[in-house]
Amino acid sequence: MKRYIVFKDYEEVLRIGKFWLEKCSDDFYDDGSIFHHLPLKDIFGDPLDPKNFYMDDKYIKEFRKSMKTLEKYIKQVEAADKKAIVINYEIMDIRQILPPWIVYPHYPAQNVYLTQYYSIFDDFVSRMTKMELSVYRNLYPTPKYIEQIFQYKDIQ
Repeated sequence: MKRYIVFKDYEEVLRIGKFWLEKCSDDFYDDGSIFHHLPLKDIFGDPLDPKNFYMDDKYIKEFRKSMKTLEKYIKQVEAADKKAIVINYEIMDIRQILPPWIVYPHYPAQNVYLTQYYSIFDDFVSRMTKMELSVYRNLYPTPKYIEQIFQYKDIQ
């Protein structure tokens, strides 16, 4: 018997991820690679540390609240993967497993790549049909800074 899952707060996670992704900027290193980050007080400091963010207290408080929602979603996806729950595309829209640049909006590419979520996502897209992948790719195009580590497979 197949078991199905629908992730809670999907629309809210999508909204939050896109909001913080838009707040980020990309700088270029001499080698052409991209450094993706929220506004930072110290460019050489930790780009993931809210104490290093160049934002007022209101935004930092909102950021922390947002990250809790994203962390809940990430845990749901990771738990579903561990339980090997089969996802039925007729019941659950394929968009509900969001790309890592949405659920880790402020992470530099190399940090996203090292997460368990990235591994789940990579496996998820590798199992899509060409048509599913085409739809998904149009919904969630790969940002330039992520292209360093991930590109959708050729669907032509």
